[in-house]
Amino acid sequence: MKITPFKQALLALILFATATAFGQTVNAETLIGTWELKGTLMGNDGSGWVLPHKHSAPDCGKDHTQFSINNQGKELTYHQNCDVNEKPFQWHLEGNTLTLSRGEKTVLWHILSLENGRLKVGVQTHPDATNKMYVMYIKRS
Repeated sequence: MKITPFKQALLALILFATATAFGQTVNAETLIGTWELKGTLMGNDGSGWVLPHKHSAPDCGKDHTQFSINNQGKELTYHQNCDVNEKPFQWHLEGNTLTLSRGEKTVLWHILSLENGRLKVGVQTHPDATNKMYVMYIKRS
């Protein structure tokens, strides 16, 4: 069965509406905290199985992202000697689009769902990309 572009768009709209209806409300307060990178969702619509993320130095800690109340954030990874590599950024949430900026570079996270401490986002692999890589984060308590 061939899926036409119209059917693909309709399916994407239904999936988005379903995720939004059953997921938590996405707001800045919900994002505040530490999010551990769980892995890549192996499906082209964010619904596939999770390919676990290979952390930089798992004996030292797990790669994660922190969102602060002042729209500041940082991405943290570890070196093999357990030194922390921090990459600060600014963030802005508008609807289900989370904009992360560091200097001249901007990355858009398209939030697919946020529920039960699980954040699924679609990230464009480059600015002109039409396809997204879907990633899952787990919120630390």
